[in-house]
Amino acid sequence: FPSHDMALPPITIVIEDGTGVAGANSFITAAQLDAYANAYFGQNAHDGTTTKEAALRRTFVYLKSLTWKAEYPFPTLGGEIPEDVKLAQAVLAYWEALTPNILQPNVTPGQQKVLNRVGEISWTPTGQTGVDAQRAVVTMAQDLLKPYLSGDTRFLLRA
Repeated sequence: FPSHDMALPPITIVIEDGTGVAGANSFITAAQLDAYANAYFGQNAHDGTTTKEAALRRTFVYLKSLTWKAEYPFPTLGGEIPEDVKLAQAVLAYWEALTPNILQPNVTPGQQKVLNRVGEISWTPTGQTGVDAQRAVVTMAQDLLKPYLSGDTRFLLRA
């Protein structure tokens, strides 16, 4: 680990364009994120570029965790990044910038419960456990990504 006295260089956004760019960590830039956010949500994803870029990097990690069809290997997606995938990353990054870590929440399994009575407080387990029970699902992104993914896509973020 580096010394506490050493400043780490800033992590910049490196765009994957379908050619296997070394160190790629996003399909779109912060400026493109704002363009998509304005077009689809009527506002920027966030005021700060640093926050937007961090959200883009987290969504890229999230997208990497999904099961992509053989003809769309991550991250090159077969040589060209489809517009729908870029838009899906923008949608996910928009929500991720608003609520950090909604894509990859930290949870303690087995502790999900709901309040079912106020007098002499009582709780009931939710029935679902684990991280997937805590993920929101963004249907817009899910619908955009479905043609490129294999297997179960129900746990994509929904907001």
